[in-house]
This record gives sequence, C-alpha cells and structure tokens, in this order.
Amino acid sequence: MKNEEKLAKDQTIIEEDVKDDADVIGMPSTLNLSQAMNLFQQKNIQAVKDKNNPFFKSTYADLTSIINAVNQGAEYGLAFSQSVHYERVILDRKREDTHKDGTVSVTTGQAIERDIYVETFVWHKSDVHKEDILTCRVPVLIKGTDKDDPQKMGSAITYAKRYGLQALFGLGQDDDGNLASGKGKKDEQ
Repeated sequence: MKNEEKLAKDQTIIEEDVKDDADVIGMPSTLNLSQAMNLFQQKNIQAVKDKNNPFFKSTYADLTSIINAVNQGAEYGLAFSQSVHYERVILDRKREDTHKDGTVSVTTGQAIERDIYVETFVWHKSDVHKEDILTCRVPVLIKGTDKDDPQKMGSAITYAKRYGLQALFGLGQDDDGNLASGKGKKDEQ
C-alpha cells in the first residue's frame, strides 16, 4: 500500500508542477501531447535555412536550426530525445545457378550487416510514464565502402537526426536531400 500512496503523491506533485507551469505561461493545465503539438504547429515554426550548399547551389537548415525550431515546443510542454541504434542483422542468402546441362546448384550462406538508425521520441511533460509518445526511426544511410569512415557516419547520423525531428514536429523539408542520396549535378551531366 505504501508504494501506491507514494506513486499517488508523486503524481499529484507532478500534476501541480504542470499546472503551475501552465499558469505562468497562460496555457491550460490539461494539455496532452496532441493538444500541445496542435498549439506548436499553429505557430507555423520554421527552421532557418542559413547554411549554404555550394555543390547544389541551395540553402538548408542545419541540425542546430532544427533543434532551435523544435525547442520552441517546450513552451507547450513538448520535449524530445534522440538515440543512435546499431543492430547486427543476419541475412540468409540463397543463390540458385542453372548450368548448361540443366542441373541446378544451390549455394546458401549468411551475411552479417549493420543496421544503423536514429530513433526520435517526442512526449509531453504531463505524461509522467511516457505512455503517449511520438516516435520515428530514420535509417542512417552510408554507402558500403564508407561504413567505416567516422566522418561520413557522423554526417549521415546528423542528417537522420534532422529529418527525424522535422518529421515528428511537422517542419518543412529542406533542399539538401540529394547530398545524402549521392545524387547531384555531377550525376546529371
């Protein structure tokens, strides 16, 4: 019974903190995740495209600009976190070869690949137990030959973080997408 009483007391303290915070900024204390997101999106927040990409002759919003934009959601009790996940994926491979004489040979094996992704979480401070969460996973795309290059991995992780936040907070996309896909003016010529 003591655990239940302590939990109820902790919940009351948190609810009072949420109400106090809401009163300070003139926001209703009953906000939940979807209501807070709605208020945030009504502000039509934009990330500042203040970085130049001379290769594509475009501008883009870097990770700092995206974070500055989504941090305005804190006014409504929104918070986020991001984590990078590495998983080893074992793929079963099977290859069938038909020879000139009509016989078929089958070769089987396994390949171990690395799956890397950024997971982004958004929650509202009123949800103490984090039961109501928005989440997305953005793959970290790195060409096979570049998977052991820390700078290229860091760049791809940053890219995935930007797009995870943009997706969950409903921010517009930028013009820098071709860089991650390896497509660009050199490919067009």
